Amino acid sequence: MRKLIAVVAAVGLVASIGAAPAVAGKKPVKVHESFGASLAPFPKDERWNEAGFTKPGCSAGEQDVHWTAVEFTAPGKGNLRFYMEGFTGDHDIYLFMTEEVFLRGDSAQVGAEMAPPEEEIIAPLKKGQKVTLVACNWAGHPDVLAHYEGTFK
Repeated sequence: MRKLIAVVAAVGLVASIGAAPAVAGKKPVKVHESFGASLAPFPKDERWNEAGFTKPGCSAGEQDVHWTAVEFTAPGKGNLRFYMEGFTGDHDIYLFMTEEVFLRGDSAQVGAEMAPPEEEIIAPLKKGQKVTLVACNWAGHPDVLAHYEGTFK
C-alpha cells in the first residue's frame, strides 16, 4: 500500500512539474483587425429622440447603411483600443455592451473648431467579455474604416 501511495505521489509530482512550465509559458494573445464599409451620412442629434431614434448619434441609423459593426469577445484580460483615423468629414465610433453604450468616440470634425480626423476608445476588458464595435458616418465621406487592437493575457 505504501508503494502504491508513493507511486501515485510521484506521478502527481511529475505531472504538476510538467504542467507548470506550460502555464508559465503561456504567451499573451495579440489582436489587430480592421473592418469598414461605404456608408451614408446620418447626422442625428438629440432632437431625433422624440421621433424614436434613441441610439446615440449616427448609430441610430440603419445597419450597413449608416453604420457597420463587429462583435468582439476578449480572449483574456487586457485593453482593447478601437480607433479610426484619416477620414474626411465627421465619423464616430461606439462600443456597446448588450444594448447600452459603454464608451463613445464622437469628436466634432465640423465647424470652426474642427477636431483632427480621428476617433479613439480604449476599453479595459475581462476574459470572455463581449462587446459590439460600431463605426458610423455622422456627416462625412462614405468610406469608413475602423481598427481594433490589443494584447490579452
